[in-house]
Amino acid sequence: MIKSFIKKLSQSLYSRLAFTLFCSFTLVSVFSISLFVHTSHTYQQEITQRMHNELAAHVTSHYLLFKNDKPDLEAAKHTFHDLMILGPNFEFYVLDNNGHILSYSTDPQKIKREYVDTRPIQHYLANNNLRTPIVGDDPRSTNKKKIFSASPIMVEGKQMGYLYVILGSEIYDNLANVVGQSKIIQWGLAIFIGGLLFSLICTLWLTGVITKPLTRLLHQINTTREQGFAHNSQSSAEAAENFKEWNTNSNNEIHAVGAAFRDLINKLEEQYNTVITVDELRKELLSHVSHDLRTPLASLLGYLETWEMNKDTLSTEQTELYISTAKRNAQKISRLVEQLFELAYLDGGNVQVNKEKIVIAELVQDVLQKFYIAAQEKNISLAVSPQDSRIEVMGDIEKLDRVFSNLIENALRHTPDGGSIIVRLQPKAQYVSIEVTDTGIGIPKSDITRIFDPHFKAGNSIRGNSANGGLGLAITRRLLDLHQAKIKVASEENKGTTFCFELQAG
Repeated sequence: MIKSFIKKLSQSLYSRLAFTLFCSFTLVSVFSISLFVHTSHTYQQEITQRMHNELAAHVTSHYLLFKNDKPDLEAAKHTFHDLMILGPNFEFYVLDNNGHILSYSTDPQKIKREYVDTRPIQHYLANNNLRTPIVGDDPRSTNKKKIFSASPIMVEGKQMGYLYVILGSEIYDNLANVVGQSKIIQWGLAIFIGGLLFSLICTLWLTGVITKPLTRLLHQINTTREQGFAHNSQSSAEAAENFKEWNTNSNNEIHAVGAAFRDLINKLEEQYNTVITVDELRKELLSHVSHDLRTPLASLLGYLETWEMNKDTLSTEQTELYISTAKRNAQKISRLVEQLFELAYLDGGNVQVNKEKIVIAELVQDVLQKFYIAAQEKNISLAVSPQDSRIEVMGDIEKLDRVFSNLIENALRHTPDGGSIIVRLQPKAQYVSIEVTDTGIGIPKSDITRIFDPHFKAGNSIRGNSANGGLGLAITRRLLDLHQAKIKVASEENKGTTFCFELQAG
């Protein structure tokens, strides 16, 4: 259980950031302390060596005793002992030209070397202006290096060896260790570490503040994923509500991500609804195809089979009657199939609308002309008012032709003999209001809200054996939707019906 908790914790962004920051602060702290100690030590060595640059030369010229033109080593030990009492920070060594130790000021048992490398000494003597500390062998250790002061021992112009002074004797080292354990050093180190810890805690807190909105966004995404999409407006509203706090115009990247995801949800919801609609239309298409085609198809087959069985006994007039009736049923089937596929195409969401300026009165007049003969047979008058060529709209001429054709055809079917159909045009500021009014049988109030549904048949409909199939008004609404126009209907039974919509002015 602990292992799984640690694994889960390590997968969160905050945990990874916190761990990274902790490691970074630790590395920076170690590096800073190491650099501080190293720099301080190097600085101290440089200052010490610079301060005592002439120490060895001064001791050589003022305190070193000679005997028989050679350094008096026994006297040198006593001299060095007295000097160490005055300056416990120094250790004195007399070396020959090859670096062998001849005399020294410390305890013989602590000497670990018999030989000191003279190359650092020569380098020291060759550099009058020291910029970095130069270290040499520490005779009290087999591997340690220490800063020093050195001077050649000259007797009558001849070099007899070197005076080698270690700056930082064993006494100095012991005192430095004691001081290093003092409360001041410990308190300073504690304050330094405390400052780093405080900075780390503040950084972790700020990290939490930064990652908290991201955690909230993740929760909202998971909630939306669990809820999924449903084919209703409430689902879209709930999905949008989950992401309402994110501001699209914010410079905060998390807000930008949240807003982008909200837009993505809306787009997916829209596409989902489109897919559901297309699927429902497919099912509806299959259902209505079988229903609407059954009667004309049965009639077509019936007349053809009857003609085939009795063709030898039928008269010419009877044969023509059977063939013409079968032809009408075939035309009806063809028209129904075309309308079904047209409606499915319009609902597919891939229809292009090519808008252009249209003189609307001329378009309506052309459509009315197509129904002139059918209107004359029923003594129905057709008109457009006003017949003003200055009234223009923006639209797809082919699709608007289909709209007016469907509305006029529907009006003709439901208008008794001697009635009238008029298309009224009323220009407004940015739109043109269009009304198609007939003096027909009207629509029952209970049916008005459903007349644009595919295959719906009003209670007083006069569809009969026409090839309409109840799709004309559904196609009309889809075509007007493509023009961002909403069609409305007002009707009163036995008095007439008016379809009204608005198109963008040209």
